Amino acid sequence: MEKKFFPILLAVALLAGCAAHETIPLSDEGQSIRLEQNAVPPPPASTGLDKAEERQIEKEIFTWLLQRPIGDDNAYSAVFLKTDEAATTALMKLFPAHVPPLKQLWHLGIRPGQSPVDQDTGRPAVLLSVETLEPENGVVEAAGKWFAGDAAAGFHTFELKKNGIAWRIQSVK
Repeated sequence: MEKKFFPILLAVALLAGCAAHETIPLSDEGQSIRLEQNAVPPPPASTGLDKAEERQIEKEIFTWLLQRPIGDDNAYSAVFLKTDEAATTALMKLFPAHVPPLKQLWHLGIRPGQSPVDQDTGRPAVLLSVETLEPENGVVEAAGKWFAGDAAAGFHTFELKKNGIAWRIQSVK
């Protein structure tokens, strides 16, 4: 009798477990990670620096990054700076013949799983950004980042020190 009762009990237990109405969220984790990486990064939290000092630090780092080659010959159609319009305009005047040219952010298109695109040309583009940490002992650390797709992204770490009224790069890693 026990041998007949056990399979029936097991079947009832399994059916009872399957009848539970628990919603299991499913997602393509790989896809969501790619979407997060390709999204324009949110602005960093307040650093304790005033806006003018943050703009000085951004300008120093963007200038350093823009003085180096960006990509292969004609690989990118434009360079976008994750900053405000006035700062981008000032750097566009400082680098009028930059190859690829600097453009305002409203020309940037973000595509999931692909590199950013210059909406004027439909070609790949590069996005540069700066994230600044809290100053410690008169020194600020910041990251100068570039993003041109999953395979073409990176950063340099900068150490800046205030020299009189201006922040200057002391070291780059």
